[in-house]
Amino acid sequence: MAMKGMAAAARSAQEKLGFEAPSHMKGLQVFIADIRNCPNKEQEEKRVEKELSKIRVKFTQTKAISGYDKKKYVWKLLYAYMLGYEVDFGHFQAVELCSSSKFSEKTAGYLAISLLLADNNEILRLVVNSIKHDMGSQMEHHAALALNTVANIGGVEFADNLFGDISRMLLQNNALSAYIKRKACICLLRLYRRDNDTLQPDLWKPKLVQLFQDRDVGLLTSASGFMLGILEAGTHPIAEWGGVVPAVGQCLQNLVQGECPEHYEYYHVPAPWLQTKLLRILQFFPVAMFTPDVLHRINGILHSILSKPTAQRSQPAAGTTMKKRCKADAERQNRSNAEHAILFEAMNLMIELGDRCDPDTLRSSAGLLGTFISSTDPNIRYLGLETMARLAIMQTMHEHLERYKNLILEKMHEPDISIRRQALNLLYALCTPENWQQIVDELLEILSTSDLLLQEELVLKIAILAERNAPNFGWYVDVVFRMLESAPDSVSDEVWYRVVQVVTGFEEGLPEQEKTKLQSHAAGKAFQNLTRQGSAVVHDTLVKLGSYLIGEFGHLLPQNIPAKAKFDCVFKHYTRGGAQSKAIIMLACAKLLNANPDTLKPAVLPLLEDLQEAHDVELQQRSCELLQMMKDEDFLDHVLFTMPAYAESVQQNNPLVQRLKFQTKSRAHTRAQLEEAAKSEGGVLKTGARGGRSPRSGEDSARADGASPTNNFGGASPRGQSGSPPAGQPQRGPPQASDSASESGSEEDNSPAAGPGGAEGQGPRDLWTQLCIMPQGRLYTSPTLNLDLKQDYNLSTGRLTIMFNNPGKDPIGNIRVHLPEVPFMRLQAANEPPQSLGPGQQAPHFVQMTCLRPFLQPAKYLVEYCDRPGGQPIQLPFMLPSVLTKFITPAEMQMAQFRQYFETMAGAPRDNTTTGVAKVPPTQWPNYLTKAFNMHLVEGSNPSCAMACGTFNAGEAGTADPSKPGAMTTVPCMVRLEYNEAQNMIRITTRTQHGEVTQSLAQIIATYLAVPAP
Repeated sequence: MAMKGMAAAARSAQEKLGFEAPSHMKGLQVFIADIRNCPNKEQEEKRVEKELSKIRVKFTQTKAISGYDKKKYVWKLLYAYMLGYEVDFGHFQAVELCSSSKFSEKTAGYLAISLLLADNNEILRLVVNSIKHDMGSQMEHHAALALNTVANIGGVEFADNLFGDISRMLLQNNALSAYIKRKACICLLRLYRRDNDTLQPDLWKPKLVQLFQDRDVGLLTSASGFMLGILEAGTHPIAEWGGVVPAVGQCLQNLVQGECPEHYEYYHVPAPWLQTKLLRILQFFPVAMFTPDVLHRINGILHSILSKPTAQRSQPAAGTTMKKRCKADAERQNRSNAEHAILFEAMNLMIELGDRCDPDTLRSSAGLLGTFISSTDPNIRYLGLETMARLAIMQTMHEHLERYKNLILEKMHEPDISIRRQALNLLYALCTPENWQQIVDELLEILSTSDLLLQEELVLKIAILAERNAPNFGWYVDVVFRMLESAPDSVSDEVWYRVVQVVTGFEEGLPEQEKTKLQSHAAGKAFQNLTRQGSAVVHDTLVKLGSYLIGEFGHLLPQNIPAKAKFDCVFKHYTRGGAQSKAIIMLACAKLLNANPDTLKPAVLPLLEDLQEAHDVELQQRSCELLQMMKDEDFLDHVLFTMPAYAESVQQNNPLVQRLKFQTKSRAHTRAQLEEAAKSEGGVLKTGARGGRSPRSGEDSARADGASPTNNFGGASPRGQSGSPPAGQPQRGPPQASDSASESGSEEDNSPAAGPGGAEGQGPRDLWTQLCIMPQGRLYTSPTLNLDLKQDYNLSTGRLTIMFNNPGKDPIGNIRVHLPEVPFMRLQAANEPPQSLGPGQQAPHFVQMTCLRPFLQPAKYLVEYCDRPGGQPIQLPFMLPSVLTKFITPAEMQMAQFRQYFETMAGAPRDNTTTGVAKVPPTQWPNYLTKAFNMHLVEGSNPSCAMACGTFNAGEAGTADPSKPGAMTTVPCMVRLEYNEAQNMIRITTRTQHGEVTQSLAQIIATYLAVPAP
């Protein structure tokens, strides 16, 4: 009787929830069995196509389908989809299932929505109401299904319509179970990463404190993930979240003390994922925000974590194979992994605390790290080296880490490049004036045999260490010349520019006698390297550095070296040098002539006269100018006089140091910082990357950022005067856009481009040009106002978030924004822009747009504000970076189809061909075509010929009648890029079904990929 009662209760529960008995949906079971019994792929495809055709007929017939049949068919579609077959129908039936009252039907509907629909599908709008209804349901399982769907899909549609509802559900309903709360936290994390402009710290801070006081480990893990997502986004100042620190510390203490349910232990380690998240959260907060009580508690926690028995961290015996390892070995390894994860996060927090951390605990951590870098597990060695490198930034720890120096040097010979890179980081941090020579000599020995991937970082760090620690700069010059012998290809221009700066001297640098001695030594080293090479080809970088030093300081060479020998030493490399080398050699010859006019005039004058007919326009211009100046010897002597000393700020702002990633001890980086660093491999930022430079102001900015030392004949221009770079001088900053982009950047001379407005060495036009191909970034920067812009597009609609931020110390007010009407786009402000901003405050302005027809010049965004009470308003006329390519969606097509349709669209006005010099190598074309221009790269494209296709969308969705204004329009777009390697030329062929789209798309693509032919 008891068994019958239990069975009846189970059936009753199934009926209430809507579960079906295993015997139900026999059609689905037969379909799965048929698929499994297919002897080959062809039979499987036939069976699937037959079933899909049957389901399509069922869904299109007028006769109503029962919920049971609809559910069964949707499950069949899901099974076919999971087998890899395309399913492009049944979406509306899945939406209808979501509104069913039966749990089994609702499950099928929500699962189909999660799998079959992308996060930008318009059908998602139809399911929003069902999700809202289910989230408020009294049945937890219904609410959980709805929340699962939101978390799985995310996307702008859900972020716009559901973030507020889920927030209110968590903020206002304290009766929710922990089960629903943790799902709500996961949903909010997913949506916050998609759109982080709507969260209010004042409301969420007390709620997060309350969540961290809960004892449910699952809820604590979800809340910790949400908190980490908020901190990593970096949208709000850290100070606004300081109230959660005590609650996080108490929660962590409870876990470390063992207050954790047994089913949340991972191989006897209490909730390791939660522990690591809590430790990471604490790393984001400055030590000054920790009260003495919290700091004492955290130090106690760290001591407890580090003082656990070493047996818990034992590794499997060396030499054991996977086959020989038993279950106990696997359990020991898994437990070791969990404990090491907690240990390393604890050490990261200790490093963040710095001198506020207990000294005994710091010493213990140094000893533990010493054992880690000797571990047989390469992952442990890597993490040990990485953590020790950041610990070494604390000068007080050097005495505890110095004893591992030889062991670290051994790691530079590891086969794994990632371990060698971390060993290099650690040696860089440990290097001091006492041990620099051993470290630098060892690194120089490694340089010639190192991987190309590591050589650039090695060169940068060797150069920095030699300059920073050498007893005199003569050693530094010797080290750079040794690097030019060992790995000349990896010695970038920034390195030899820095040598020129150091040798030329700084305003408050060496005494005059020592400076002259250094310059003489550098010129002698250059003369020695350029003469001893004999007939061998000298690397271009060595030629540039040697020629510059001899031209500038050749008069300090020993008297027994005649002027003609100096000239021959430099000029013999002219014919083999590149354009920049030739320019520097020509300038060096002119300076040698100025110092020795009688001796060198017969040799130098014919050279300059010949260069008047050179193919290089820069060389022509410079030679003509020099010949003209030679008519006035006093003026020539003034122009070619020795370069003056560099400003002291140049010495303090070493551009090589700014190329290194993450030079701080903290590992608490925002997602934006991590994404920026990920653009470059290893520990060095690419030249021109944001993180590689720091903004400078004043007259020395042009030379402080590592610009070429060749400055208009060596000093003719005043310090800091701008102008076109001379021959041989690389132009810093991003490449200039073509005319079409320049016209769209801002409003002529009264625009922000004519004012400050640059961000980190970039002007507003450069920032605007980048935003035209990037989803988010900086639009404008000034001491009083920053504008950051985030873009989301879906077919013909777009949503912009312009974040106003006051970085200054004074308030700004009278902020006004105007969106002028344009015929090709409907613009609407979704909220009011901020009227004023206090110091450090920020506020978003949301703009929604709909593209109505093709266009070239984007819509305007006019900003006006006052930076002080009663001051004149500052006007900032911007162009929105919503160019035509933002409204293009990829269109998949095979090569044969592409060629067929491409030929049919030949001829004006649908066809446009642009030819010019390639701005970027063809290996980068796929990234531009797919990520910047939102097109599909046709399979079969190669570096010499790339093809892409897409669809331009305009008009309002749902308006299909072409006679009505704003009707939905789609224009097929096709692009072919061809590359001539011999001449470095690119031909861009753009073809669309609309002449105006063709012209606009062609100009945008040419802006980024080609320099127009003259």
